[in-house]
Order: sequence, then structure tokens, then C-alpha cells
Amino acid sequence: MDSHLAAGYCAATGIYRSTHLAAGAAITASSSFPDYILPRMLLPHLTARPAFIDAATGASLTFAGLRRLAILAARKLAAAAGLRRGHVVLLLSPNSIHFPALSLAVLSLGAILSPANPLLTPDELAAQALDSDPFLLLVSGDLSHKLNSIPDVNNRVVVLIEQLLLAAADGEKLDFDVIPAVEEGIGGDEAAMVFYSSGTTGTSKGVVSTHGNVIAAAAALERAWRGGGGGGVSGDGEVYGCVVPMCHMFGFACFVMGTAAMGETAVVVGGRFSPGKTMEAVEAYGVTTLLAVPPMIVKMARAAAASSPATATARRRRRLRHVVSSGAPLQREHVARFRRSFPDVKLGQCYGLTETTGCIIMCDLHHDDDGGDKWTKASPPLETETKDVAAISIGRLMSDMEAKIIDLASGEPLPPHRTGELWVRSPSVMQGYLNNKEATAKTLVAAGADEGGRWLRTGDLCYVDKRGHLYVVDRMKELIKCNAYQVAPAELEDVLAAHPAIDDAAVASYPDEAAGEIPMAYVVKKQGSSHLRKDEVISFVRSKVAPYKRIRKVVFVDSIPRSPSGKILRRQLKNLLQGSIQERSRM
Repeated sequence: MDSHLAAGYCAATGIYRSTHLAAGAAITASSSFPDYILPRMLLPHLTARPAFIDAATGASLTFAGLRRLAILAARKLAAAAGLRRGHVVLLLSPNSIHFPALSLAVLSLGAILSPANPLLTPDELAAQALDSDPFLLLVSGDLSHKLNSIPDVNNRVVVLIEQLLLAAADGEKLDFDVIPAVEEGIGGDEAAMVFYSSGTTGTSKGVVSTHGNVIAAAAALERAWRGGGGGGVSGDGEVYGCVVPMCHMFGFACFVMGTAAMGETAVVVGGRFSPGKTMEAVEAYGVTTLLAVPPMIVKMARAAAASSPATATARRRRRLRHVVSSGAPLQREHVARFRRSFPDVKLGQCYGLTETTGCIIMCDLHHDDDGGDKWTKASPPLETETKDVAAISIGRLMSDMEAKIIDLASGEPLPPHRTGELWVRSPSVMQGYLNNKEATAKTLVAAGADEGGRWLRTGDLCYVDKRGHLYVVDRMKELIKCNAYQVAPAELEDVLAAHPAIDDAAVASYPDEAAGEIPMAYVVKKQGSSHLRKDEVISFVRSKVAPYKRIRKVVFVDSIPRSPSGKILRRQLKNLLQGSIQERSRM
């Protein structure tokens, strides 16, 4: 077969298209995401099946119970809190079996869901609230103290999740045949969610996804997890392990949109990630597929390598078959270490952005169409333009996805085995950035008259091989991926600039085996501030940002390399680091 055809590539248009079956019918059948997902939960074989299980307590929520709780919570929010269509709801909660029901409750009213990371500091949370202007703050009791810094918090409606769940329980005996599950008239082009992402450059931006985007993403994920099969709800006994935060698009897409839509059980492992706790849950609840981020993969492999032979034997008896990693590329040595520790588990990757409403590229969980081991090796590049032969495939385009690889110099689309910026287009691509037309215009590129919708510039350098598998080579963007979270250097540079003893500063990534990358600061002291110590800089930043954003390393330099326009030349920062090391070695 022609390699271009196998890759789904059309030389005439420069477009790569998914080789999976389209999910168009599923996308157009429902007008809103709750209308798409809630009726499935009434199927006879699903009503009593657990949708979510709390690994710590064993508490569970069946699919019928999930639907019931979503409807009851929605009615309470409408009647008691005055929540209406178009209102924004800021949801601040750790992972729980109730998180999906609360999300569906908000969406079923036509309100707009905006989850916030519980790790955010009060000031960071206030910045998100200032941008999204929520009508209602839905927060768990142990996080309510973080609301104090939100502007006009006393003029906003605050609902404690624990109280809402108690109030919803009072309505358990209501007749659900006469209670509307979804607000009438919600359209697919209406805003459903505002998730916050650093995008391709700069500080955090609100990504607006419509109900149509969410339905498209859920349908594509279902087809990918079904191995390209016929869709629909099977509830065929797969059990998915949830250790990633649902407030992040990866976790939300996989568990609020993915497993719930497919009728599969998800086991929620709460709290700080622990390999031991995770594997105990995997064994106790028969988890077959685990969704994780690279630092978790590293920790699991390390823990397994240090375990006893008896533990290793028990591990081989577990039902775990697949581990799918996302959030940042996996390094080859980490993949090899994991496979030595878990020889019977397929380790693959998926790729997505907040701007694409979740995953758009995924490894094949059920099929290997050429007999090769695409979980751990890339096909050799055919041209010298692609030199990263050690890359590991992130998978193939999911259904209804299109892509271009754009040459950075000419702006022209490239064929297989040529490296350029990845552009993508699909029904799941965001509506745009909230209150930021300039950033939207830079990220969403208008297509030609005969092409259709807009293209999303990802800022990632990629290539496609002859089988249609994609590989991430590098990032154009300046973001740091620490523990799979995006950290914007500009945000940390603003924090450092406020220190009275710092004259100038720049932030860049530094490789770290456990976290992938960590933020490192290059600091120029102010004259007369020779007393400033590295630990003081680290402590100063620690008090102002979330844990994953904290500066982990500091090097003092004489100056920060900048262009004539004042832009930091980050590629030259490594030279400053090397110079600092050499200077210390001569002392």
C-alpha cells in the first residue's frame, strides 16, 4: 500500500485524516452533552452497574444513581441557588465519585462549568474567578478558605458540596419520570465549559468548549477505546483506574466524558499519588486500564523494581492490561523500565490539549495493525529532516480528526517523515479563548474556502510515519511540563520581579527524572544584594504559586540574554548554566 495512503495523507491538500470510522452520527444526534449521556444510564444492563467506586472507602455510585444525583443536584441548584442557563459555575473540588454528577448537574441546566485545580493558591484562584466571573462557587468544605481572595466573593452564591449532596438526598423519592433531566433548548454551539490552560504561549487562558465540542470528544474517545468498533454502550466489564485530577481536561475527558458515556466502571483513587495505594486498588477492584501521567509511570516502575519476587508474581496475576500516559511525552528509558517491571501490560500514550477538549491522538489499545511494537519503538525516519529516531509514537489520529504538519520556514504542509508544527482540526476543537480575541486569532487559523473549519495551531513539532503514527519531536512553545502540568515561565518571572533583591530573572525548564521537567530560575541580583541566597528565592516563589509551579533550582548570573526587543533568549540560558558550573569548578 502507498505509504501516504496508509498514513491517511492526501498530497493534494497536505491533510492527514483519521483512518478510524467517523462518529458523525453520534455527534449530531444530541444537542447537549447531558442529553447525549444521561439517557444511556437508563439502559437495563447499566442501571445497577457501578459507574464510580471510591477505592478508599468502597462507596459506589451506580449509573442509575449517577443520573439521579445529577438531576437532583441540578434541581437544587436551580431552586435554592438561582442557577440559570448561561451562568458560570466555578467548581473547586478534589477527585471524588460525586465530581462527575456535580459536573453533569451544572451542564444539564445550561450553565457553564469552570473547574479549578485545588492546588491553586488563593491568589491564583482569584485570578481565574476574575476572568471567568462565576455566578456560583461550588466548593468542598475543606477548600472553602481559598475563596476569601476572590473579588466580590460576598456578592456571589457559594454552595458547599457536602450540603448540596445532603439536600439532594432528601429528594431521592421523587418521581424521575416527571422531572426533566436536561434544560430544554440547549444548543450544540452553546458554551458548556471553561477550562484554564496556558495554551501555546503565555499565562493562563480560559478555553471555551461548546456542548458540541464535548459530545464530539466523548464520541471519539469511545471509538478509540472500543478499538475503532461500533460505538454504543456495552458495559462489557472494563474497569478504568482514575488517579489523574478530574479538574484537568485529561481526567475530565476520560472519566466524566469517557467511561461514563461508555457505561464502564471507574475506580477513583484519591489523594496524593502513591504506587502502592494505586496497585492495591488495581488488585482489589480488578482495574484493567489505568490512565496516568509520566511522573506516575516513573514512580510505578521504580516501586515495582524494588519490590520482592513474591510481589512481582502477584503483579502478573492482576487484570491490568493497559496503561495510557498523557500530559507530556514519555522518555524511552522510562518506557523500557516500566515494561521490564510490567511485562504483561501494554504501555501507550495519547495526546490532547485543553483546546481540543481532550484526547485527539491515541495509541491503539486493542489492535496492532502491522504486527510491530508501536508501544515502544518508532519507525526510522526516511529523510534527514527528521532526526529524532528515539521518539515513541503518541498514537494515531482519533475519529473525525484531521492534521497538518506545517513547515516552519515556508508555511507549507509536509508529507510523512518530515518535521513541522502540528495543526489539527476536529469537531472537538474549542470555540476560542474567553475574553481574549487576540490569543484566539493567533491559535485558530482560518482554513481555505474549500477546506471547512478552522485549524488549531498546537505549538508542537511533530512528524507522521508511514503507518499514520505521530511522534512529538520538540515544543515550539516555552511552557514547562512539570508533573504533566503546564507551567508558564512568564508567570514565574513576574513573581520573581517582585522580589526587592532581584534585578532581572528568567525561568526555563530543567530535566528531572521524576517530574519530567522542573522550573529553574536564572537570577540577576540587584546591586548591593549580594547576600541573597538561592533558598530565599525558592521560598519567596513557594508562597505565591501552586506546588507544581514552584522554582526547584536557582542559578545566579550576571545578565539575562535578551533580543533587541527585550524578549528573553531562552535557548541561550543553558549556556549561562554551563558557565556557572564551570566557574564553580575553578573555585
